[in-house]
Amino acid sequence: MFFRFLGAQWLAIVYIGVVSFGLSILVARTLGPDLFGVYAVALSVGALVAILIDGGFSKLLQREGARESAALAKLRPDLPALAYGHAIPAIFVLSVLAVLLFPDYKLTTLVTVWCFGAAVLNQYGLAVLRGNGRLVRDASWQIGNRTLSALCMAVAVLFLGASQPWQVLTAQLAGTAVFGLFVTWFLRVRPRFVIPPAVYRAVLPLVWLDLATALYFRSDMVLLEFLKAPQVEIGLYGVAYRLIEALILLASPMGLILFRDFRQNSDMPVRMVRQVLLPPMAWAMLAGMGLALSIWFCSDMIISLAYGQAYQGASKLLAILGCSLIFILPNGILNQAALALGLERWFASSATITAMINIAGNLLFIPLYGAMASAWMTVLTEAVLGICVAAGVSLRCWQALNSKGAR
Repeated sequence: MFFRFLGAQWLAIVYIGVVSFGLSILVARTLGPDLFGVYAVALSVGALVAILIDGGFSKLLQREGARESAALAKLRPDLPALAYGHAIPAIFVLSVLAVLLFPDYKLTTLVTVWCFGAAVLNQYGLAVLRGNGRLVRDASWQIGNRTLSALCMAVAVLFLGASQPWQVLTAQLAGTAVFGLFVTWFLRVRPRFVIPPAVYRAVLPLVWLDLATALYFRSDMVLLEFLKAPQVEIGLYGVAYRLIEALILLASPMGLILFRDFRQNSDMPVRMVRQVLLPPMAWAMLAGMGLALSIWFCSDMIISLAYGQAYQGASKLLAILGCSLIFILPNGILNQAALALGLERWFASSATITAMINIAGNLLFIPLYGAMASAWMTVLTEAVLGICVAAGVSLRCWQALNSKGAR
């Protein structure tokens, strides 16, 4: 069953990765480095917007589906309706704020909010499937969603002459919204706008975690723009970062599949860590080292083949960002274990610390070293995050051993 799930998820991830990678090349070549920098910033801002729209409900739906919490047992059937009841008003409020705060980029920001809002509503359906262990269907939904949005984007660029970031995002929105209608039909959901306090107490640490994670994972692009780095340099950093994101996407199914095992064994943390967590983490670290070395020595060839000579300056940035895979890949598994053990607050605190380090480092060094500073800060913050989360998991194991000894 494990390998069936893994095969389905990898098929979906490889498909999504290849399609997304091809789209990024198409968009990058169409927009050019300057406008692609604007597009990359819009994607980074959109990731932060998606967290506010999601409100932590995706993680809650997946967690409660795998093993319900006593505090939410009675509300479990209503959680999808409550998730929609949070997301829809959030999309409306953020749309108004986008127009008021960014009048010069109102089309780009408005479409970004709608695009990522539609993606969040789709994510709720995927979270329900993952929590129930229906990972094969989840994989097929991911493929369907990406196919629709990719077709709309390709048609817009190749046949409709889309040449601005907001036009590309509008095409993506169209495909995502069509698939969203199917997800809404499947869930048979009618939004409930009155959300019990117990639900918000449960999602608060989850949305805090998402915000803190996004701040250290996405803030570099925003800070490069804020600190007036050259648009060409931002575009080069954007394409290098997209390559690393593609590799992270390919590695993500392992943590997703293991989460259910982590959650169901969370009452025995020591055994879970020894038997379920440590072996895949060790393999993930070895894979990260191999990828980092390969990227370090082949970055020139990778950039040249993928994006062409216009983006050749991105090779040094890619080589540095590749080093972060040594920590990102095992962190992906470790983070799922922390969530399964109920360490949301510790995880969120760890992500907050790393976000502060990342932002402070970028603010200090970007004026001196530009995008190169952001690349090295990504490596540093991933290492710090891994150390902090590992400390929290170790503490939980120590507490479990002491509790067993006391009995």
